Amino acid sequence: MQASFHIKREQIQHFHMEKYRTLGGSFHFHSHIELLWVRKGSAEAWIDGSGYTVGENELAVVLSYEAHQFRSDEEGEYISLFIPVFLCPEFTEAVRHRKIRRPVIRETKTMERIASAADRLNTEGLNSVEQTGWLHVILGTVLSGIEFHELTAPREDDLPAAVLFYINEHYREDISADSIAQALGYSADHLAKSFRACFHIGIGTYINTMRLKNAVMLMRENRMSITDCALESGFGSLRTFYRVFEKEFGCSPREYLRQP
Repeated sequence: MQASFHIKREQIQHFHMEKYRTLGGSFHFHSHIELLWVRKGSAEAWIDGSGYTVGENELAVVLSYEAHQFRSDEEGEYISLFIPVFLCPEFTEAVRHRKIRRPVIRETKTMERIASAADRLNTEGLNSVEQTGWLHVILGTVLSGIEFHELTAPREDDLPAAVLFYINEHYREDISADSIAQALGYSADHLAKSFRACFHIGIGTYINTMRLKNAVMLMRENRMSITDCALESGFGSLRTFYRVFEKEFGCSPREYLRQP
């Protein structure tokens, strides 16, 4: 599927750290900065259209709204740090309108500094000032440990985020790029260009992706017909639903449900 907006992640408005033994999440994006630290094992990272291998004691860097996915073939020790952008305005400003050339930090001394600060962040009893301080140490080290190139077409951050939230709330309804633009007070052309520049996907395609994810979830619950699942998810016609479904899964909805 296309990358989807991680609305549940977006609703967490504080720094948090999560530990995993394996990785296998879906292709998604959010406004948070995400750092994946591989303490043991290795991971495959897909970030903003390119694939990378992240080895032991290495760090993958995902900037705000970059589509990404992490996977591992073996058990290990993986730590993700999720940092809302309002906690690090200086870092956010420093990376605005820039793209990382290679979003994996491998240099030993750089990683030693990041690892030390991350361990301190994991200490119980830190107050908010101490926590913010160690976050700044990590992000400052990241900033000096990676190379950037300037984006030729700077992207707006606020408008695409507003569109994502609007779609998440209304995709079951009869919405389109035109109706969203009207609701948010922008021209349809400006809104469509801004969204595609930020996420590399058209608004109509993203709406159908959200509808398809919901329809598949309803189908798996097996509490209503395929037709009702499609209509309940916002598809205006079964023809569109079947076309989108077969393009994504390579089979019909009934064939999909018969699969083990």
